[in-house]
Parts: sequence; C-alpha cells; structure tokens
Amino acid sequence: MKEYGETAQLLPSADARRPAESNRRIYTASRRRVCTAAALLALAAVAALLVLVPLPLASSASARPARVGRFLHITDLHVDPAYLEGATTYSQCHRRPPHIAPPDYDPAKDGHRRTGRFGIPQAKCDSPVALVNATAEHLRREWAPRLDFAVWTGDSGRHDGDAEQPRTFAQIVEGNVIAAGALQRALGGIPIVPNIGNNDISPHNELAAPGHKRARMTFKALAKAWRPLIPDAQLATFRYGGYFAKDVVDYGAGGGITALSLNTIYWYRANAKVGGCRAKDSPGLAQLAWMRYQLRRARRRGRDVILLGHVLPSRLNYRPSCYHGYARTVTQVAPIPGGNATGDSDELPAVHAQLFGHSNVDVWAFVGQEAQWISSRTPLPGIDPAEDESTDPRTWWEREVDEESGRFGKLIRNVWSADPDEASDASAQAEQRWEDMADDPPVRFAEAPDTGHVVPIVAAHPVANATASFGLPSDFVEALLKEFKRVLIQDPQNPRLGVTTISPSIIPKYLPAFRVFKYLKESPSAPSHKWWHLPRGTLLDYDVFTAPLAKLNKQAAVDFSRFFGRLYRASEVYGLDDLSIDSYLKWAERLLSSKSLRKKFRSLTYLGTQ
Repeated sequence: MKEYGETAQLLPSADARRPAESNRRIYTASRRRVCTAAALLALAAVAALLVLVPLPLASSASARPARVGRFLHITDLHVDPAYLEGATTYSQCHRRPPHIAPPDYDPAKDGHRRTGRFGIPQAKCDSPVALVNATAEHLRREWAPRLDFAVWTGDSGRHDGDAEQPRTFAQIVEGNVIAAGALQRALGGIPIVPNIGNNDISPHNELAAPGHKRARMTFKALAKAWRPLIPDAQLATFRYGGYFAKDVVDYGAGGGITALSLNTIYWYRANAKVGGCRAKDSPGLAQLAWMRYQLRRARRRGRDVILLGHVLPSRLNYRPSCYHGYARTVTQVAPIPGGNATGDSDELPAVHAQLFGHSNVDVWAFVGQEAQWISSRTPLPGIDPAEDESTDPRTWWEREVDEESGRFGKLIRNVWSADPDEASDASAQAEQRWEDMADDPPVRFAEAPDTGHVVPIVAAHPVANATASFGLPSDFVEALLKEFKRVLIQDPQNPRLGVTTISPSIIPKYLPAFRVFKYLKESPSAPSHKWWHLPRGTLLDYDVFTAPLAKLNKQAAVDFSRFFGRLYRASEVYGLDDLSIDSYLKWAERLLSSKSLRKKFRSLTYLGTQ
C-alpha cells in the first residue's frame, strides 16, 4: 500500500485500459466480417456499453488542483526605543561606557560585548526600533503580496530589567504602537490578528479580573494602539476580557477561517492577580466559556478555526483547572448531546492550528494527551460528585454556554458580540452595553498549586512562591522528547490529541526569526493527490526565516529584501507530507528513532545557535 506522499500516477493503469483496448479489437474485427443481423446487434450492445461506461481519461486536466494559502506568524518583538547602539549588554543596551556594572555582572560570560545597529544576539537586550523597521521592510518587499493574513502573538513591550530606567505602562503602549504601525505598513490590507502578552501589561504577569480599573485601562489602551486590527463588533469583548474573534480568510464558496485571539494571562500560573478556572467569577473560566461559544458559532457559520495566544498551554504554564478546560475544549471532548434548535451538530469544529510565542524557541508539543483526565467533567458547584446522577457529558459551565443561561448567558447577551456579519455601528451600542454592566467582583479564590483545590486568598500574592519561575526547563528539548515517547507508547490513536506550536521571536534571544505557514484552501479532487484526504484549513508546511545579526551589523548598506534568509523547511528536514496529527505522530516517532534527527531538532529549536 502506498503511503501519503508517494507520487501516484494520474494516467489510468494497464488494467484500467484493457476494456477499452478489447472493445476496439471487437469493433475492428466486426468490420472485416459479413455484417449479419446478429453482428449488428452485438455491435449495438457494445456501443451502448461504451456510452454507459466512459473510457478512463488519459490526463488530469479536468481534476481540481489543490489551492494553497500562506500566513505569517510573528511574535515577541519587544520593541525598545531606549536601545542604544554601542551600549554595553549589561546595561540592557541602554548606556555606553563608562558606567557601573551591576553586582551580578560576569564579564567571562558577556565578553564585554557592545550592541550593534540591529541588535545583539544571545544577550539580555530587547529589539531596537531599527530591527523592527528592517523586519517590516523585508516583509513588505518579500512577503506582503504572498500572504493571506498574519498572526502576531504578543509581547511588543520591552522587558523591565533596567533598574535605572524602569519600564512604564506608557512605554509598553508605545512599543505596541510602533509594532502595529510597522506591521500595517509592511503588510498592507491583509488581516493582522494581534494578541496580548505578559509584557504588554504592567507589572508584567499581573493582570486583574475584568472590571478592575487597571484591567480596563490596559485593554482600552491596547485597543487604541491596535486599531483598526480589532473588528468593531469585537471591541466590547476585547475591552471586557482582552480576547476577540476575527475572520481572516473566506474560501469563496462558503466558509472560511476565523482566528480566536486568546488572553492566556488569565490562565497563566504566574499571574497572581487571579485564581484558577473553577470559581464562577473566574476570568479564566469566562474565557473558556467564550471560546466554546465561538467554536459553536464557527460551526453554525461553516468556518474553520485557528487559535493564537502568547503563553503555550501546558501543565507547567497554566493553572490545573484552566489547562483542563483548555485541553478539553480544543480537542473536542465535549460534544453537544443531540445538537439543538439552532442546527448545531453534536461536534465542535476542528481547530486546525494553535499558535503561541513567549518562549523564543522553535518547537511544537502535543496537547490533550491526558485523554482520560480531560474527559472527566466537573459537577455543578455545591454538588457532591457521588450524588450527581446527571448523564450529561458536559460540565456545568458548558451547559450554561450551550443554553445561554446563567452568568455566561448574561455575558453572551451583553458583551460577547453576537455576529461580526451584523451591522456594527453596533460598535457604539456594544460599547454602551459593556459600560452599563456592573463591575465584576474581585476574584476571591485561587488554586493551591499542587492539589488544584480551591482555597481562599488571604494575601496579596497567594501563590507567589509556587510561581516564582516559569522559564524553560533546564533541558527543554529532552523534556519534549520524553513527552513524545509517552504519547506514542500510551495512546497514539487518541482522537483527542492536538498540537500546539511555538514560533521563534523577533527579539534576538537567539536570532530574530519568524515563520510562514502553508495551509490548504481547497482540497484537490483527484484521490491520487497526497492532500486529497485532508480537509480545508489543514496546515501543510512551514518555513523558518532568520536574520544573521552579526553579519548585518557590519554592513554599511543593507539589502532589506535579503535581511532574513530561510533557515529550514519542515517538510524537507523531517520528511513530512503535511502538518496533520498523523504527520506529527510520524515526526515524533522519527525523532525518537534517529539520533542524528534528534540532534538536528535540538539545533533548530534554538535556531542553530547551540
């Protein structure tokens, strides 16, 4: 049996051609005989068969070809207007010598390096405006005409690591204004979907629940910095919770792709301002409910979905109940029993991509591998699980969303915009409806970090000790490979399995980089085509592009069309036909069985710098 990816012949096989050749021989022989009545009847029968059974085509000219689209994933620009060329790295690239080095400065590690025009790789410095402008100019020259849309997954504000120049919220907003303006100039009129990162808020990692003064101020300022990138009909939703939906592709014959921009800070363990996703007034739970609501709307509208956020969903990064809810929702483990009056089927639409940033590396991971755990449901608050005799597979909050009742029904009616296709001078009305809502009460619950139980908050930062550090594990790649092995051993046929991807960043933690994905806009009609079995919206491949800063900083005249060069293409390095779940499972299996491929994977994770 041929596997997907093997070249298949479009011409008919020898066996398929034999009936036609046989018919032609009969017809030729008949002409040479005396045409008796019986022979004429036989020929008539043969002719009828030839009409009813058409000959195989000798070419595929009439077959519909695959239609492929492209989109950009760019993340973590960390724009720093205070960056100074020729400054020292130990001053966060803000001051030229002489100046006093910090107490923990180690010259053996730093090598007394000085900053260049476009930044400096592998240093604790952010992106100069020159790097952001060069990236934008490269995208304008090389990619703008070839892209359908772009996703921009947060962290455009600089880090707050310079004690002599503390970061202000105004500087965070300035970084977002610079980044948004550069991307809009570069990409013209294609849809761009922005996203909020943990360094787009102040203090970083700390975001209070919707309705609190600082949360309102943050969302209002970012909405202004990003306009017109947020649809008018979604402004009220964004100004409520920092998330929104945006249609980015229309297939032409109905359907398309909708992007959901998620506020992962409400699920992030490091955010001590909110708790987990169990309490009814949890902003993380409200976002899960909104995500389910949007998936149901996408099903009704015949649209595919991609998700984008800043912090990768994992048990390490998210609070347990929030990760449980996220994995359960995106891997379609909560079907709607029997559908409902609006015509919903009993399945949520497939999520074709889950795109994240934050970690600066170039990797992917499985989500939903805890199939038995995430399929368990949470009973209604106050009900003993042993006494809950309901056979409904949905959790209490899923029922509220599906039935548009309770607290989430109120949000649906008052904040979560009904339909972006409706007239949305609705923007002003939606704005008014949001302003009329009573402030959400402060969140009074947080999860104990180890057990996942709900405990009262008694201090300003109840989980500070448990969330002090959320960096990458000491051997990030080795941890990923162990997870791949666990998935392949335990349940490779798990229907709840999904894949999340982290794209590398513009900030030169390693090297400035971005990804360009290919996806299927229309499936081919020929069964012999390697993508024939794939649904529209499936990711097919990606390229990673990097900028060699050490070389570029030495050039007096820079060719911006060649500022970034292709580092690798996934299909070429790993032998993939597409980026479906089956292909990722094959990818994981190949990594585990090949030492040289694991070495390559480790190198590319850090963009060839390690």
